[in-house]
Amino acid sequence: LQARLARIMDHLRDDRMAVAFVAEFSRGKSELINAIFFAQYGQRVLPSTAGRTTMCPTELLFDAARPVGIRLLPIETRLDDASVADLKLDDSRWRFVPVDATDVVSLRTAFEAVRETKRVASEQAAQMGMYDETDESSPYKPDSDGMVEVPSWRHAVVNIPHPLLELGLVIIDTPGLNAIGSEPELTLNLIPSAHAVLFVLAADAGVTRTDIDVWREHISPAHRSGRFVVLNKIDGLWDELKQESEINLEIAGQVASVGRLLDLPTARIYPVSAQKALVGKIQHDDRLLKRSRLPELEQALSEEMIPQQQAIVRDQVRREFEETSSVTMGVLTARHRNQIEQVFELNGLRGKNKTVIDQMSRRIRAERTDFEKSLRQLQALRTVFSRHSQNLFSHVGLD
Repeated sequence: LQARLARIMDHLRDDRMAVAFVAEFSRGKSELINAIFFAQYGQRVLPSTAGRTTMCPTELLFDAARPVGIRLLPIETRLDDASVADLKLDDSRWRFVPVDATDVVSLRTAFEAVRETKRVASEQAAQMGMYDETDESSPYKPDSDGMVEVPSWRHAVVNIPHPLLELGLVIIDTPGLNAIGSEPELTLNLIPSAHAVLFVLAADAGVTRTDIDVWREHISPAHRSGRFVVLNKIDGLWDELKQESEINLEIAGQVASVGRLLDLPTARIYPVSAQKALVGKIQHDDRLLKRSRLPELEQALSEEMIPQQQAIVRDQVRREFEETSSVTMGVLTARHRNQIEQVFELNGLRGKNKTVIDQMSRRIRAERTDFEKSLRQLQALRTVFSRHSQNLFSHVGLD
């Protein structure tokens, strides 16, 4: 209870607005971050290729008190009991890569680190919680040499100046959904503590079973007001043989379908094309950028989420306090119920105690009467004995 109250106080003191980007791999999540935050560099900064790119949770923020660069937490720290939140306070456990925010090559080189992997023995991978031989769906499997390829880093923190980040926005880029189960820090701390969640789906893939499970288990229960869905890759629906109105109608149908599956208002679902938006920004093609629909999402980020930070934090604190209050009331109710049971038990013993005491009193009175009667008999015998002893001494000499 003390820890939860301390966390609530930390939420109230913190002036940052954390937004978690959550998606299965190959949904275009990194491309979306490139389009929103790094288009001014004229090329991709975050690695965005086919397959898995982000191998560890990555936080993008700006802290003027720290140098610009990337802090990387080695994967071996999973062998310790310390959480990522605790390890953030110990700079010696992190590797720091300096970054020149004006040099795109420096940025790209630094961000390539989040893709790094290493091969470790399956036993060590199991100790780190990255491999379970009984889990057939695990993304980590040993090769012929018994080695498992795992991410090199457990967590990354990117400190870089950006207008939105300088406003207090913190972007949490998560690895694919199949890594959520293997990194408890995501489900226990990062995603629940985020003020808002952007759940990225792909228009060409739709909502998969894995998407629905993660939405219901990790996002929907923890976030009520700060839930947003990004339906990416709508450019896959663009068809030169169709009218623009037909394409818009098809996109609207996809949005309505996602809203029904996730039980979310369609106003919280943003269909975009991150790839076309990035191209439009780099090539200064306003028509392509408008067609990508990214400006609507950026407007929601800058004009809705950040100004509503107080309301989102209030809702989050209220929810956490209600959970804490519910637990406390449960404990107090159990104690109160136990006390009532004890009172009933004592009341049940009340008549029995009186009967026992009455019996003891009667027995004590009877024993006292017997004692006094015996004492009188003893005194009478003592008098008779004294008289007989005097009579005896008068007839028999001492010798």
